[in-house]
Amino acid sequence: NIEESMGLVTESLSDADFLSQFESQTLDKMYFNHLGHLRLAWLYLQAHDTDTAVQQVCLGIQAYATSLGATDKFHVTLTNAIVRIMAQRINGLTNQTWSAFLTENTDLVEDAQAVLTQYFSSGRLFSEEARLNLLLPDIKPF
Repeated sequence: NIEESMGLVTESLSDADFLSQFESQTLDKMYFNHLGHLRLAWLYLQAHDTDTAVQQVCLGIQAYATSLGATDKFHVTLTNAIVRIMAQRINGLTNQTWSAFLTENTDLVEDAQAVLTQYFSSGRLFSEEARLNLLLPDIKPF
C-alpha cells in the first residue's frame, strides 16, 4: 500500500485505537510522525466540520506534545494551515479514503513545507510569532 511504499507504516492500529490512544495520550510516539499528524487531521476532518477539526487537532497535538514533555514543539500556524489545506483537498476527492487521499496528495506527505510556502513566506511561517499565535497566509489565502 501507499504507506508501505513510502516507508511509513501506520496501519497496525485501527483508526479507533489510534484516536483513542492519541486522545488519552497513550499513543506510542512512533505512530505520531508526520504521517501520524496527517492521519489525525484526516480522522477529525471525517468526523467534524473544518473549524471543529482544526480546533480538535490543535488542542490534541498540544496536549499530546505536553504529555511527552515537548511543550515547545507545537506550531499553531503550521498545524492550522495543514488541516485547512487537507480539508480543501478532501472536498475535491471522489474516493474519500485515507489511502486515496495519500495517493492524491503525496506532496503533503513528502514535502509539506513546500506546500505551505505556496501560502506563507518562510519568514512569516517559521517565525516564533507563528509558532505561538495563529497567523494568516501572506502569499495567498486558503
